[in-house]
Amino acid sequence: MRSLLEIDATSFGEAFARRSVAVRHALVEHPLFAMDAIAELANRLPPASVRRERGDLPIVNRDGYVDVGHGPPSATILDVERNGFRISLRDIQQVPEYAELIDECLDEVEQVVGTREGGMRRRTGYVFITAPACNTPMHFDPEHSFLLQVRGVKHVSVAAFDDDGVRQRELNRYYDGDECDFAAMEDVAEDFRIDPGVGVYLPSFVPHWVTTEAGVSVSFSIPFYTEFSERAESVNRINHRLRKLHLSPRPPGASEPVDRVKAAGFELWGRVREVRRKVPA
Repeated sequence: MRSLLEIDATSFGEAFARRSVAVRHALVEHPLFAMDAIAELANRLPPASVRRERGDLPIVNRDGYVDVGHGPPSATILDVERNGFRISLRDIQQVPEYAELIDECLDEVEQVVGTREGGMRRRTGYVFITAPACNTPMHFDPEHSFLLQVRGVKHVSVAAFDDDGVRQRELNRYYDGDECDFAAMEDVAEDFRIDPGVGVYLPSFVPHWVTTEAGVSVSFSIPFYTEFSERAESVNRINHRLRKLHLSPRPPGASEPVDRVKAAGFELWGRVREVRRKVPA
């Protein structure tokens, strides 16, 4: 039986957590990615899992998410070629048949990842439906992911800095809301053209941006965390707050014991905030 996600174990293993590599997949004709099925999926998801944004945003954009959608998400998706939107369906594992598909794709990947960075955890899935000639601005994701093209063409630029210090500097700027050195990112970026049946592995915390060509684009993204990337996300968020206090915290990975303390502190802080939200004024 043909694998839905086809990776070369050797090249992926060598690239893991460092740089991107192209992959292939067998999802182009999958019934769950027909436009009618995707439209139905959008209506089944909770509103917080559906994002509708302008598709003509600049590549460098720090304005954050601005919802521009109205009416049923399914109608927006079926009209995407005209409305110019970029629609993100997030955490699609909330729908059982998509959760099964995510697991089927990532089970073999998990064997390659093994115990690296503490092993795979928190599998999720996104579907991106994009109008013709649109952009996804430069951003960092805390998770690893595979971006698989189902319909249309995407150009994915990945700035995997060889120097970890430079990458962390740009990541700190991103978390702090400061202007990143996009010119430096462009200088080191590797560009991937992904047609239907092709995809790209994206390491965690590596800046990337996306453009589409003419025609509607549909992509299936399969993010997953590792123990390290999950902890590093918490550390980066704590470090952002420490820098606001004019401190110079150590980056993730500099000290595992310190990282664990920071991650525990961030989790506790989140629980306290949740309790405070539930307590009547």
